[in-house]
Amino acid sequence: MKYIKDYKDGDRIFYIYYCKYKSSAVTKNGKSYDNVIIQDKTGTLDAKIWDPNNAGIAEFDAGDYVEVYGEVTSYNGALQVNIKRVRLCQEGEYDEAEYMPMSKKNIEEMYTQLLTIIKSIENPYLHKMLNAFFVEDKDFIAAFKKSSAAKTVHHGFIGGLLEHTLSVTKLCEYYCTAYPILKRDLLLTAAICHDIGKTKEISAFPVNDYTDAGQFLGHIVMASGMVGEKIRDIEVSIIKPENITLKTALKLAQALDCQPEDLTKPDKEESDV
Repeated sequence: MKYIKDYKDGDRIFYIYYCKYKSSAVTKNGKSYDNVIIQDKTGTLDAKIWDPNNAGIAEFDAGDYVEVYGEVTSYNGALQVNIKRVRLCQEGEYDEAEYMPMSKKNIEEMYTQLLTIIKSIENPYLHKMLNAFFVEDKDFIAAFKKSSAAKTVHHGFIGGLLEHTLSVTKLCEYYCTAYPILKRDLLLTAAICHDIGKTKEISAFPVNDYTDAGQFLGHIVMASGMVGEKIRDIEVSIIKPENITLKTALKLAQALDCQPEDLTKPDKEESDV
């Protein structure tokens, strides 16, 4: 297979590619033609079918895998394919991994690194909320690992959201080391969750485009709603000594203006029952 990034002006093309986009248009002279964008894991390429009614042009739509025969030309400084023939391909003729851009880093290794940071969060409430997303919610985990961080601006590939989130979290972890005044648990939790809404704002590959809800709301509002739903499902109970560290107990006691041992005492009304 020849990848899109390797083509140059004058090359012939005769390989299977993913059709990312297709639309019909009309020239100034009233002649119909098709605009097409083909894709593999290295990028995309604009293409034209100037004679869509030709017997060699099979019926196909965006989202299909097609075998393309044509010539690569240069138009306004950009490469373009003049498609002569198209054959619709069937499942089994192609490997989807060759057509979807993917992170060069190991996705499972990155996720393990993220989980290690989550385990280091001492605040019991923030830790519970992070676990609800990144340990317990299997559907969210699958979507998070596969999502891109954007359409094209940055990390626009499978695993892009995870790679971006991990890099931002590590950067925040460095700042916490350099500036101890920062609230580490809160900052790292914010870093880990800052883009979780993109799992719903942007559709999964191969489409990788904004969903209707994503266009109307945006990932920030969607993330806020996701966090709200999760924390409402978290059971709030009296903190038990075995579930928290002494450091956390002292912080909570200071905030509540009480002694650490008072955190586990039942309310007076409860003790009288």
